[in-house]
Amino acid sequence: MAKYTANDYEREFAAFLGIPHAFAFWKGRVALYAILKTLGISEGDEVILPGYTCVMNVNPIMYLGARPIYVDIDPVTYNMDASLIEARITSRTRAIIAQHTYGYPAPLDEILAIANRHQLPVLEDCCLALGARYKGRLVGTIGTAGYFSSQWNKPYTTGIGGLAITSNTELALKIEDLC
Repeated sequence: MAKYTANDYEREFAAFLGIPHAFAFWKGRVALYAILKTLGISEGDEVILPGYTCVMNVNPIMYLGARPIYVDIDPVTYNMDASLIEARITSRTRAIIAQHTYGYPAPLDEILAIANRHQLPVLEDCCLALGARYKGRLVGTIGTAGYFSSQWNKPYTTGIGGLAITSNTELALKIEDLC
C-alpha cells in the first residue's frame, strides 16, 4: 500500500479548489504567518482586518512586528464593512484580510476594488468557510492568497493543521522556500 504524504494532501486540496498551489502547516495561523512573511510584512507595517475576528488572525501580524488595523463589521453579516476600509488605509498598509465569517463570504468585489486602487494584496481567511462560494467561485481562490484551518473545531478537521493557498506562482515559490 502506498503511503499518503503531506505532498499528496497539498496536491489534492489544491485540485479540490482548482488552484495550483497549497501548503500544509501545523495550524491555520501558521499558514497566515507564512503568507504575511513571504509578502514582506514586517516591523511598522499595517494589516487591515475585521474588528470581529479571532485572536489567531492578530497574533501572526504582531509576531512580524506589524500592527493590526481593525475595521468595523456589518452587523447583519459579521463580515468587514467594506465601506469603512478605505478610511483605514495609510502609507504603511501592506495587506487586507477578508475574513469569511461563519462561512459567509465577505464582500469581495468591494474589498478587491479598494485593494486594487491601493495595490494591496487581499488574503482570504477561509478557516470557517471551506466550500463556501462567492458569486460561484470558491472562497480562498479569489484574492492573492487564502488560508484554512482544520483544527478540531472547524467545519472539516484533521485534528490539527492548516493550509495556505495561492494561484500566484511568485508567492508560492516564496512560501515553498520558507517551508
